[in-house]
Amino acid sequence: MSWRTRLLGIVFVASATITSPVLADYPEKPVTLICWSSAGSGHDLMARMIAKVGEKYLGEPIVVVNKQGGSGRVAMSYVLNQKPDGHVLLTNTRSMILRFREANARLSIDDFKYISRVVRDPFVIIVNEDSPFRTIDELIEHARNNPGKVNIGGYSIQSVDESLVRDVEAAVGIELNYIPYRGGKEPVVAVLGGHIDVAIANPSEMITSYQAGNLRALAVATEERFPPFEDVPTLTERGYPVAPDYWRGIMAAKDVPDAVVEKWSEVLGQVVADPEFMEFLENANMYDGYLPSDEFTKLVMRQTGQ
Repeated sequence: MSWRTRLLGIVFVASATITSPVLADYPEKPVTLICWSSAGSGHDLMARMIAKVGEKYLGEPIVVVNKQGGSGRVAMSYVLNQKPDGHVLLTNTRSMILRFREANARLSIDDFKYISRVVRDPFVIIVNEDSPFRTIDELIEHARNNPGKVNIGGYSIQSVDESLVRDVEAAVGIELNYIPYRGGKEPVVAVLGGHIDVAIANPSEMITSYQAGNLRALAVATEERFPPFEDVPTLTERGYPVAPDYWRGIMAAKDVPDAVVEKWSEVLGQVVADPEFMEFLENANMYDGYLPSDEFTKLVMRQTGQ
């Protein structure tokens, strides 16, 4: 046996000795799940339920940490600056990946690995119960006659919320005054307080006030009606073909080992199928949207035009 062959053998054995235990022992400590939305938002609630249910499948505690700012950029940059060993991961949304399409984006779609889509979370268009708008048609007709006068609130700028507003404007030829907020619940609070005319929200962010009779739902931005909004028409039903697919999931920095990504994808599949998580989805009016890593990655690439 030549000295080169022996040397290659030593290197191979050493590499296996160094690499295998790292993956076999993962996780070696609690995992931090960074959430880019505000505490109490629908996204935050999902993250905390993943942490609660996921611990029993992962074998280590999962700690949720909120890092707001820059429409997700602060959270993404933070995760990229951590050791890529899979002990710091990040919740993500369709709003977040839209940042990668910006001309001056400092972050790239290739900076991350996409572990799993977890839920689908539709939009509801809401007004205060005292609002003069009883239907989505009345709202749109008023906006048509008063360009730029209807104040509609949503989460952040250049987000899926704003995208929905722009799609509605384009579909029906109106001009709305979009007002961005820092958290998903803030537009709901604003419409309840009479500070804006209309708000866009996920069911988990407005369901309590809706069930208390303080909010009126004018339309849902989905292909079909869903509970508890069976009496609320879809935008498509009313002749406005707008139905964005809003989702939430988990991603990791690009240098996190594939074996860790695969493990987490399996864990999240178990989480979504867990009775406690299923009950959470039902109570929060979210949908099971689980996709494994390979399918989720394809979805992200498609939605960002890659």
